[in-house]
Amino acid sequence: MTRLPSPNKIKTHRIYTVFEAAEALGRHRQTIIRWIKSKGLLADTRHRPWLITGTDLKTYLGYRREQVRCKLALHHLYCLGCKLPQEPAGKFADYTQQAPSTGMLTALCPMCGSVINKIIRRADLEAIRAKIEVTIQQADPRIVSHTDAPLNVTLESEAQSNVKARF
Repeated sequence: MTRLPSPNKIKTHRIYTVFEAAEALGRHRQTIIRWIKSKGLLADTRHRPWLITGTDLKTYLGYRREQVRCKLALHHLYCLGCKLPQEPAGKFADYTQQAPSTGMLTALCPMCGSVINKIIRRADLEAIRAKIEVTIQQADPRIVSHTDAPLNVTLESEAQSNVKARF
């Protein structure tokens, strides 16, 4: 499935022909004509070429984006196989901390059995634990804490010794 075109590519004060709109959105002109004929996209079809205002095109694209978006409950995870929000199978999930304030919730889909994931805030973890049983997994210490200096940073004492060695 292709991504929805971005409404940000459309200028609101411009009037587009079908070909110009298709070119701006990276779609075929027949796709734009299908949007018009399905009564979703408003256009002036009395004369050729058909004209579409930028505001109408932007409104239509925004409406299509809102139809596709799915608002999840805090304890639901989205299954890409089923294309539905699902509560984890057996109400069990694992939480692995990825950053100081966020982590990954991992569970199994009850319908198809595939692994489903969701990135959540650490602050929301207690509210989720009220609905489902969450096991906190030990995170990789390299990812969570950045207390050690990176290896590619030269310390000042090393930098001074390198300067002296060159001369």
